[in-house]
Amino acid sequence: MKNQKRNNTAIRFGITLKAAALVAAVSACAPCIGTAAQRSITDFTYRQGTYCVQLDSAGNVDCTASGYHGTSCTLFVPPQPNVVGFSDPKTVVFTLVDYAGLADRSLGGALGTSLDGTVNEVPLADGRAEITVLLHTQNALTWASDISSSFPGPILFGHALPDVMNGQAAAVANSLLLVKFTNTAPGAPLPDLIQLLFCPDAGQQLTTLSFRAQATGTLADGASARLEVTQTGLLRVAGIANSNSRVALDSFPAEHITIQAH
Repeated sequence: MKNQKRNNTAIRFGITLKAAALVAAVSACAPCIGTAAQRSITDFTYRQGTYCVQLDSAGNVDCTASGYHGTSCTLFVPPQPNVVGFSDPKTVVFTLVDYAGLADRSLGGALGTSLDGTVNEVPLADGRAEITVLLHTQNALTWASDISSSFPGPILFGHALPDVMNGQAAAVANSLLLVKFTNTAPGAPLPDLIQLLFCPDAGQQLTTLSFRAQATGTLADGASARLEVTQTGLLRVAGIANSNSRVALDSFPAEHITIQAH
């Protein structure tokens, strides 16, 4: 039962949100004051994979025990540092795209994963700050699996980090991640996305999370294939839960994950 609880929690990390119409997804900020400031994209990327998740006896994330730079982290797909994954309840497919470049560090930079983007920060009247992160990643390690009976389940596309470390060919993707949230204060450290989703600090509130990725690689039988992920979630509108958001209704389901053989 313990392993099943951990698997269920890991699957809940399968979050995918559509990144179409990015400009429309970034709504006007009525309570903003002052002028926007640009921060380095590394303020965001260097924090990814640094939040150590701990689980309680029921297999749920225990925010009181979790924290940054902990000595014991629950890794859901070891040795891959935790990043947000993507799952599709319709096809029961899970995919992990290394948008933060963490897997490539373990490979000594063999994939040439590169990251660039922008961080826009606007002070709010209540002392917090509205943050908009747009992160573009190239050559990100990508794989997909069937989670219908277990997690991570049989590989459908590409190879997970341990297999790539052992010489298997890597599938790679170009991805675009949009995150919009309120932070505790202007200039405050930006959060690990896992922390923001599951254990936000007082004053932090995720409002928009969008993702798009296209990957090339191989199927389990070695045939060339292409994977696409697209989804958008608007979590809150003007401080009120968005009843039209599939995120609010059924825990971040994937809207679109497809794998097609060439």
